[in-house]
Amino acid sequence: MSDASSPNVITIDGRAIEYRLERRGDATALILHGGHMSARCRFNEEAFLEAGYSVLVTSRPGYGRTAVSAGPSAPEFAIRLAGLCRLLSLSNLTVVGISLGARSAMTLAAFYPELVQRVILMCPTSFGPWPDPRGCWLGYAAFAPGVQRATRGTLHYLLRKDPERYLAGILENLTTLDGEVAVRRLGADIRKVTEFLLCCRSGRGFMIDLRAPTDVSSDVAQPTLILATRNDGAVSFDHAEYLAATLHDSTLVEVDTPTHLLWLGDGSDHTATVIQSFIRL
Repeated sequence: MSDASSPNVITIDGRAIEYRLERRGDATALILHGGHMSARCRFNEEAFLEAGYSVLVTSRPGYGRTAVSAGPSAPEFAIRLAGLCRLLSLSNLTVVGISLGARSAMTLAAFYPELVQRVILMCPTSFGPWPDPRGCWLGYAAFAPGVQRATRGTLHYLLRKDPERYLAGILENLTTLDGEVAVRRLGADIRKVTEFLLCCRSGRGFMIDLRAPTDVSSDVAQPTLILATRNDGAVSFDHAEYLAATLHDSTLVEVDTPTHLLWLGDGSDHTATVIQSFIRL
């Protein structure tokens, strides 16, 4: 669900970074969301809060109120993220990278092993090519700064007008299943999926995400949990398999959620159980 309170904005090295922090225990989960999301969105945090973790959520460059200049590349953003954590007196981090946020999570872990104790990658995008050429063209066509307002406006109109009618078609971008099957398997979480879609904003961040990344996977030494589903229509399971074969100390767990959103729908209880077991090791 989207957080009713506004996130904070802090300046690191002269660059604005938007963040939201909920303090609990000494250990902290730093959550880096994927494309189209910012710190104002609250998703997939309960497993960490219930385990007594503090939760820090940041908007990646170009999303929310985080400046593009805070990290036009993942290595540059890692420097500012480390500075943010030090300023907030946060250490003993479990960095959680979701979808495209996985690249930022791995980069922070590679650059600052003294700060990051473990890594969780959910439905991750590897450093390999993503999306394919057609997907890249569609990304520019739908989410370039001059057209994204119309794209989002249409999506929000359909979801508010008649979500039961249009949701199956919209979800076909997030699942390999038939859209109607995915809707049925989401069950009571349909409302949360709608909230997720209404929370999404692309800003200038998605254009940054389409740039070629710097591969640091061989430098990530921390224990890493990788969670993915073969039902993911946004990022193929191949990305998770590649990372499992590349990272030094990784465990790949296949879950059976109906969509890219591993924390929602049938099978999401397995996602939460695996995460809680990993962070309590």
